[in-house]
Amino acid sequence: MGAQHAYRKGKAHASQVFTAPRWLWILGLVILLSAAPSAWAVTLMPSGAPYLSVGVGVFNMIGAVDDDGYNHTPAEFDAEYQSGFRFYGIGYVLGLLANSDGGVDGYGGFYADLALTPHWILTPVAAVSGYSRGNSKHMGSTFLFRLELGLAYQMDNGGRLGLKIGHLSNGDLYGRNPGENEILVTYSFPLS
Repeated sequence: MGAQHAYRKGKAHASQVFTAPRWLWILGLVILLSAAPSAWAVTLMPSGAPYLSVGVGVFNMIGAVDDDGYNHTPAEFDAEYQSGFRFYGIGYVLGLLANSDGGVDGYGGFYADLALTPHWILTPVAAVSGYSRGNSKHMGSTFLFRLELGLAYQMDNGGRLGLKIGHLSNGDLYGRNPGENEILVTYSFPLS
């Protein structure tokens, strides 16, 4: 019994690699880099075409165990609308993700597109969400926070092929906060 407790404690410690405060720090660093485009060669992109992004990947990729013993890494599917209008480079985003264990999360928030080069686009997202568990992970609450960071290659036709990592948690607002980290391969296409 003691070895199993130590194993679970070790697994819980491993899940702390991508905690919300660290993600907030990374997001702040990205914003700082975008504030000095001449020094860092990062450009905050102005208004343009709206995008629809679809992605496939894994939910709970580190396998953090919740209080009910959930330790799966089910398949995840994500669809995200990114507005074309941006106020000082910041636009709104609406999304829906679902995993193969029946978990569904609808979210809305803000994003920015940062051009690292003419073809490489970095996209941070900060959102709030509503989560329905299904047979999936117990996240401690229905109300959650979502942070994403995507890196995509923009092709000449405007389509973007990329990789996105995300973190979903209740930000320790409730007693239970196992959190969840995900990784997805994405394709985004302009809607105009």
